[in-house]
Amino acid sequence: LYTDMEKLIEIRKLPVLLLRMGNVMPDAVKTVAKELKGKTFDEVDVVLHTPGGHIESAYKIVKLIRKCSKKVNVIVPSFAKSAGTLICLAGENIILTTTSELGPLDVQIPEQQEGDIETFKSALNGYKSLEQIQSHAVENLDVATQLLIRRTGSRMRLQDIIKLAIQFSGNTSGCLYSQIHPKSIAEYARALDIGEQYGVKILTRFMKWSEEKAQIVIHRIVYDYPSHSFIIDSEELTELGFSVIDAEGEVEVAIDELASELDMRNHSDENEIKLFEAKKTNPEESSQTTNEKNETTTPKTK
Repeated sequence: LYTDMEKLIEIRKLPVLLLRMGNVMPDAVKTVAKELKGKTFDEVDVVLHTPGGHIESAYKIVKLIRKCSKKVNVIVPSFAKSAGTLICLAGENIILTTTSELGPLDVQIPEQQEGDIETFKSALNGYKSLEQIQSHAVENLDVATQLLIRRTGSRMRLQDIIKLAIQFSGNTSGCLYSQIHPKSIAEYARALDIGEQYGVKILTRFMKWSEEKAQIVIHRIVYDYPSHSFIIDSEELTELGFSVIDAEGEVEVAIDELASELDMRNHSDENEIKLFEAKKTNPEESSQTTNEKNETTTPKTK
């Protein structure tokens, strides 16, 4: 992986911050702060690979990166989901290959499993479940109303038909609604709202978007996609108004090699966060190398 990172530096001539995070967590913020301490760049590449995690930690990482560099290019070799998508918003350019993907800005809600292991669930998936039930209830109401009208003709008043249809829809959808806890719905809605506000803040504060444009675009990224796993590719991002660069040539080859290395590490929750900078050439070594090169290229005289 580190060899591939050095290849990327050699091609693009820019420092690179590697952010491979099994989950974006508070400890990742501390590591990024340590790597970037005292650094300032005109331009930096960020290689990002993560399924998501704490939205607050992702926002802090954005602040750290933007503080140290005037221009940021976010490179996604494979995927950057949820909180990873939030980090991508802070780049002047998002560099992707054909198979790279971002995802909806769906805040991940932590939950405890057996053994006190913290995992994450998507607030979007729970929110979309409620939408599906609501849609199911309305469809049932329409179907029941139309069926009763056809079966009874003019023998029943419309208001009585609608009353029966509502009862039918309530009975058939009520069991589904009972499976969703009101507290959970409020938690999902609140979590998505938090993600939306952080997204708007990044676009207006760091990317200088207008408030109106930022709110429209971020609302789409939060609510318009059906699930956490939905693929947002380069075409979709371009349509949303982001500056997307499709990797080509040797850059694409280098990013594809990175993708292979990163994907092999998907089973690990350990973070790999490291700043790579171009190696500085010692002037004396450079002069010596030049002299040696001249000796080998200059014809010798007898």
